[in-house]
Amino acid sequence: MKKLLFWMVLVVGTVVLLGSCAKKEETDDAAATSCATDTTASGSITVGSETMSGVYLSTCNTGIAASAGTQIFPSDVKSGYMALVVTGDAAISEEFLMYTDTTCSTPSLTYKQGRTDFTVGSASGSNYAVTYKASAVKVKPSTDVAKSQLDAFATSTGQSLTFTVGSETSVTDSGSTKYNLVSVTSTTVQTGDSSDSATPTSLDDGSLSMTKACQ
Repeated sequence: MKKLLFWMVLVVGTVVLLGSCAKKEETDDAAATSCATDTTASGSITVGSETMSGVYLSTCNTGIAASAGTQIFPSDVKSGYMALVVTGDAAISEEFLMYTDTTCSTPSLTYKQGRTDFTVGSASGSNYAVTYKASAVKVKPSTDVAKSQLDAFATSTGQSLTFTVGSETSVTDSGSTKYNLVSVTSTTVQTGDSSDSATPTSLDDGSLSMTKACQ
């Protein structure tokens, strides 16, 4: 249970930062040119008349640099991608990929939040209500700086967790149900801010649009 509480703190910190980065997206125009993530895509999810499959990436965003050295964000981070990977017919992985340069080339840290039991509900305009359950959280530091940041953050929250450069540390999440909105086109996916209690009424103005990068 203590480990789960630790990862809940990580999730909150990441979501807050992603919202901030999304609002700065228009100033960061370096396009995603590869899959970026090492998560294997599999299956597909039907959303209205569209099919969601493969890997979707945001643009390379430098807004993350403002939070470098805080919470789980290493001091060597200068840019990052938000990614959504369809990992099954009812599963996705929501990911934040951090880099030590401004062009999203050299990895620093990857953060992955698994989602299972992904269920599509009714439409509201071009948006669809969805529910899913939180599953495993995976974190992989790729630099000594990133490992040190995770070690320090774990210690500050009283948790005993082991991180290794180049390896993922995985913790099973609580399995709680989340409610959200998703908008899907033939080439893009956009999600809102998930809720623990009810479907959001609209996509947040700062929500991040991700473009299909590979199958």
